[in-house]
Amino acid sequence: MKSGLMVVVLCLLAFMPPVAASQTARLTRASAATEPPPLPPNDSADISHPDGVIARLFAFQPALPLGPVEVLKAYEDAMMLIAQRLSAELITISQANQANQITRAEAEHLILDRYQVAMMQHDVLSALHDSLSHDLAQARPSGGVSPSAPAVVVEPPSVAQVQHQ
Repeated sequence: MKSGLMVVVLCLLAFMPPVAASQTARLTRASAATEPPPLPPNDSADISHPDGVIARLFAFQPALPLGPVEVLKAYEDAMMLIAQRLSAELITISQANQANQITRAEAEHLILDRYQVAMMQHDVLSALHDSLSHDLAQARPSGGVSPSAPAVVVEPPSVAQVQHQ
């Protein structure tokens, strides 16, 4: 009985690392465009002098909207979080079954349910990622996005939203 459950858990754990590895390959390609380092805040700036005002202006960093490269990275990070969360949930379910806190049938049902939810979340994020990557690839050769074919950028769900599902 428990051997069947363990086989299912091991198969799922063997399946998820290649998914995460494929996302890290995308992550390394997307991280080629790096952001400049933030300026350190200057607490000793005196606003009575013009230099102090300028120092405070440089210390203030307004929130910039996400660009396509940042959104791609956010999709990849969210996919990796989904894989990590699934792995942790499968381990918890397996341990609960081994401690006889839940039956084998309940464990199999929970594993299947968690796996299906994680795969749906991963598929949605992967489709959004691929769509945005395709839009960016089309925009690069022409030098910009034409008004007739705008790129759609969808902000990824927050970590709290992904964890509640």
